[in-house]
Amino acid sequence: AGHSSRPDEGVNAIYQMARVVQVLERYHTEVAPTLGSHPRCGGVTLSVGTISGGISVNTVPDRCTIEVDRRTLPGEDGPAARDAIIEYLRTAPEIDFEVYHAEPAPRMGGSLTDEHNVPFGELLRDVARDTVGRSELIGVPYGTDAIAISAAGVPTVVFGPGSIQQAHTADEWIELAQIEQASQVLYNLACRGI
Repeated sequence: AGHSSRPDEGVNAIYQMARVVQVLERYHTEVAPTLGSHPRCGGVTLSVGTISGGISVNTVPDRCTIEVDRRTLPGEDGPAARDAIIEYLRTAPEIDFEVYHAEPAPRMGGSLTDEHNVPFGELLRDVARDTVGRSELIGVPYGTDAIAISAAGVPTVVFGPGSIQQAHTADEWIELAQIEQASQVLYNLACRGI
């Protein structure tokens, strides 16, 4: 760190991290599309979600951190995906400084697969179609607690009202009609003895 009146006497960690972010953006646009896709969940994604650095405007920042979200495909090895990103950064010519990588926060682990879940998903789809007139099996590129439940051997699907477009937004909301429809679908599913 150093005083901002003498920025050349310190290394600005935010400037360095800006280069890392640019390399990660290139990974997202050029590399991720080549890593395959899943018929229900789509392709691999990478996004820088947070950046934090500096302690005041008059101090050259000596630290900067980012958090990166890399969505894996069902069956893809998470640690191997992380290692590939680290190697991509290590070999990028723009990164001529050391980048430290923290261990990722514990997460739900893995992906919800079709392996044991399709029969239950098809039953729920049929009940939903009979109840509201439409339904389809889809995959989603986000995580839920369903992953842990499925890993315990319980047939598991993700179902409910709302849209991912409103999730985790400042104005998160669900239409009451969607809640009523979802409740009716679950009631009808329970009436089938599930």
